[in-house]
Amino acid sequence: MASKPASALLRRFGGFATSLLFSTAVNLLAIPFVISTLGPGIWGELAVAQATAAIFGVVVAFGWGTVGAAMVASTPVSRRPQLFLDSIVSRLYLFLFAAPVMFFVLLLLTRVDPLAAAVASLAYLLPFLGASWYFIGQAKPWSLLFFDVLPQGLGVITGVILLQFFPYAIVFAGSLLAFNIIAVAVGALAAMKGKHETPLTVNLGFVPAMQRLRNQKFGVIAAGTGTINSNLPMIAVSLVVPSAVPLYALTDKLFRFAVAGFGPVLQVVQGWIPEAGRSRSLERIQLVAKFVPAVGALGGVLLAVLIPWASPIFSRGEITVGYALSIPFGLIFSAVLVAQVVGLACLIPLGEGAILAKSTALGAILNIPLMFAMGALYGGSGVAWAVGVSEVVVATFQVLAVRRHFREQALKPVPASVQDPGTGPTAP
Repeated sequence: MASKPASALLRRFGGFATSLLFSTAVNLLAIPFVISTLGPGIWGELAVAQATAAIFGVVVAFGWGTVGAAMVASTPVSRRPQLFLDSIVSRLYLFLFAAPVMFFVLLLLTRVDPLAAAVASLAYLLPFLGASWYFIGQAKPWSLLFFDVLPQGLGVITGVILLQFFPYAIVFAGSLLAFNIIAVAVGALAAMKGKHETPLTVNLGFVPAMQRLRNQKFGVIAAGTGTINSNLPMIAVSLVVPSAVPLYALTDKLFRFAVAGFGPVLQVVQGWIPEAGRSRSLERIQLVAKFVPAVGALGGVLLAVLIPWASPIFSRGEITVGYALSIPFGLIFSAVLVAQVVGLACLIPLGEGAILAKSTALGAILNIPLMFAMGALYGGSGVAWAVGVSEVVVATFQVLAVRRHFREQALKPVPASVQDPGTGPTAP
């Protein structure tokens, strides 16, 4: 009997890993073509645009990308499509607000022409309207692949091909935009398909759409501060040391592919913990929180060693990253792995969303002034060390919070109704 759950878990992992392998391969192979066609400078500008979109994407996703998977997993199957439909109505309003603001910010941060900046703003923000978190919460990796990851990947492939004939940034951004629209559309249709508890109702009212955001406050705080920690550094480098943008951007890209490589593990753990029932879930949370720091440390060492070797390969020899930058990125990677697993897979099921929000807010408060100060003094590596320190603080805070939670639970008195007869109150 034990082999059946284990095999199901492996199949689920294999499905999520397939999405990861496809997405990683496509985006990694695209880097050298984009750099060699558009040049390191314009490629760096597009990387800044993508980092900017990640920050504005927090407004669009508004916490669903952070806590949505756990919400879906704990919601009855018949009520899930309505949950998604409500979320996408709210997120559409947020998208309409965020896209034009991001466009003006890009005009200030980059030298990309206005039309390309407008197209890039829409293209990079659209995935935050997608259904990836919904498919993860449903434990449907193949839906994630076919209705979300595949269309986005085809946009990158098509963009690279078109660049060989029309070497302009707007061509690449336009391809991403077209296929990201398809991804959002087919993902939404797939998410709302199936048995419903009641017929789906579309409420386009602005007030109800905004009222739904109140339930997402902890998720959006955690997502916002976490995204600032990981994406504002790219913007800081562009402001403090513009000449270091291509070097930092390539290191950051390789780091993100490494984080994405850990994604299937996180996605499986997020579904594995709550599906066992309350008592078993608590045991699984303790087990995960105990071993994930060692996994994170090993991953950090490997990344620090591999980045200098991989950077010239994926830039066609135009960019080489040294250990001065790869080592702090290894530290960032270690801390991020721990924080992702403990924060999303442990604290959320424990009902400690407030702790998740506090920890990421603490990291942002430390990170923002530190990275600008260290960036001014030590360049790109200074920014990376600042991010590493803040991420270690976040991960440590979360691990200690999980341990404190179980310690407090162990100290609570057992209700008399469940005490052993020999230790309970004396019968009259």
